[in-house]
Amino acid sequence: MRATRAERENSTAAAVLSHPLRVRILALANERDLSPVEFCREGFAPENMDVSHVAYHFRELAEYGCLTVIEENKRRGSIEHVYRGIGRAYFSDADWTSLTEEERVRISKTVVQGLFARADAAMMAETFDARDDRHLSWIAMRVDEQGWKELTTTLAAAFSEVEQIRADAEKRLDATEAPAIPATCAILGFESPAVPERPLGS
Repeated sequence: MRATRAERENSTAAAVLSHPLRVRILALANERDLSPVEFCREGFAPENMDVSHVAYHFRELAEYGCLTVIEENKRRGSIEHVYRGIGRAYFSDADWTSLTEEERVRISKTVVQGLFARADAAMMAETFDARDDRHLSWIAMRVDEQGWKELTTTLAAAFSEVEQIRADAEKRLDATEAPAIPATCAILGFESPAVPERPLGS
């Protein structure tokens, strides 16, 4: 059963989660203008998936308000649609808690794999450490329930600040001819597996 337009407008997460490929499409389209043909040609689609199937996912994301068509180019009797991202794969607490465990695992794997791919590409291109003020840190820690809540609240607040920085920077870039700096920012916080206790006397 297809979602109503109201449901689509109120749930970007539903549009993305219905197929992991949409996370990849949305991430790329928010970075640069893109057509389904280019998406396939550059190797982002599974090998056994044709352009028409990929185009379907682009159209669905456009229906949800995540993408918009900015160009229509005639190509050999057909029209190639070029899309621009206007929404990001952000999941509110309400969206996330409404998902099944299988859906959560699927989307987490897709997002983390995308992050690793971006980090690897930056290292290969030697941009990862090009700036002296780039940031890289992580910490293993033990917390109680109160500490966990405080941690996730802090991360959510940091995400909001990053989003505001992004929005302000895009406005300045649109108003000037200053060069844009491609950047990636990741915020993670997750429960780790328990560390096995050492046997007594070892």
